[in-house]
Amino acid sequence: MLHGMKKKAFSALFIILVTVIAAIGTEPGAAAASSVKLTSAAQASLGKQITLATPQMKEKLQAQALVLSVLQLSEDTLDKQIQTLHDNNGNALAAVRERIKGIDADKLNKLAQTAASVHEKYKPLLSLYTSLNAQVKDAKTLKLKTLTALLQAQADGLKPVVALARADIRAHDDALKVAKAAAASKIKHLRAILADITPLRDQIKSVQTVISGTKKNISPVITTLNASMKSGTFEGTLQSLTTLASLSRTIVEQKQRISSFESRISGIITGVNAQVPGKS
Repeated sequence: MLHGMKKKAFSALFIILVTVIAAIGTEPGAAAASSVKLTSAAQASLGKQITLATPQMKEKLQAQALVLSVLQLSEDTLDKQIQTLHDNNGNALAAVRERIKGIDADKLNKLAQTAASVHEKYKPLLSLYTSLNAQVKDAKTLKLKTLTALLQAQADGLKPVVALARADIRAHDDALKVAKAAAASKIKHLRAILADITPLRDQIKSVQTVISGTKKNISPVITTLNASMKSGTFEGTLQSLTTLASLSRTIVEQKQRISSFESRISGIITGVNAQVPGKS
């Protein structure tokens, strides 16, 4: 009875193993993104060799195959996670940059329009005052004392009004200037925070280089694996599976780092977005 239970347990484990071995590799052009890819023939050979191995070797081969399959499934999950984060970050970053550009835009536009309106309002008065002063100067040159006195009186009479007009113009111009400076300061501050994304992107590129370098080592190991399975060398097959698992683990760890960097980028964007005045 015990022997029968063990046999059934092994059969169930073998079915699971065949399934996960299929998850390890795919035919060229398949959707899986796993770095380690075994052809259908290689998968079949591995399954056959496992059935022919001694109990002790069978256990070791099964264990490594399962470890490798779990790592590759983890990589597939990470790939989807990273892609989603990357795409969302790209869209969110573009959106928040656009929002930053529009900081206080309505306020500045209103202040600019008001300032322009005030300038236009006092334009006739200032033109008249300038014209009178020019006429006073001309009258003095021509030594027309009576005309000079008359024109000077008119100009002097406008002085208080002109002073008030100029003060009003200056107040509106200053308000616009201060508002522009405040908006520029906010924009500079938020863009400085977003600049923290650049070193994270650089680190992602560095990690991607590590991953690319690791992937280059996979093909030779698979070649060795196929040769070991063809010759029936169980130790060689086990060593190749162990090496593939090690390479896969390195790739998964590096992709976890990329996911972490993308999450940090997402956090930066979210934080900046919360600081931009107005609706999100």
